[in-house]
Amino acid sequence: MRKREMDGNIAKLPFENFFSGRRGRGRPPFLPAASVRSCADNYRTSLKRGWNELSGPLLSAETEQEVANALRSVPLGYPHELPLLAPLIFKVIKDAKFPKRKTAQIKFLADSIGGGGTVTPRRSRDICAKERAADAQRHHIVRFEYWIECSCGYRGRSEYHSCRKCGAILYLPNVAELDSSQYE
Repeated sequence: MRKREMDGNIAKLPFENFFSGRRGRGRPPFLPAASVRSCADNYRTSLKRGWNELSGPLLSAETEQEVANALRSVPLGYPHELPLLAPLIFKVIKDAKFPKRKTAQIKFLADSIGGGGTVTPRRSRDICAKERAADAQRHHIVRFEYWIECSCGYRGRSEYHSCRKCGAILYLPNVAELDSSQYE
């Protein structure tokens, strides 16, 4: 049996491949996707704090030096890091697809510089979008149940928001209809 065929017969777990020193197929990632997304999330929160003061000088900047000066003038969470990314930020701001709305500008800029210049701004946005989609898919409600006590005497879990015994539908009163005296 040839060596290639022997390697195919041995089933390895994914973490065994990771620690064995052998890498999988395809080009190895230059940056871990989770670190790109975490940097982008950190930039989002810091840009949200100072965007009202920063947006005017930043969007009117015509050179990379003006971008760096604008970043130094506004106290954000990263005083030494963001001015170093001024060429990248200038490139992102002058992009034809740079949004017009405030929240979209913050998200676009933060996701674009999340890679720190080691990947292109477009690739950085793609990585962030892919990570957020995977995170949203990982955490979702599969099933939810209600424990009910029905007027027919049934006590237990509801089935499709109704009583399992008589089929009475779950009634959720409006907040305005509630009388606070009955709960005291």
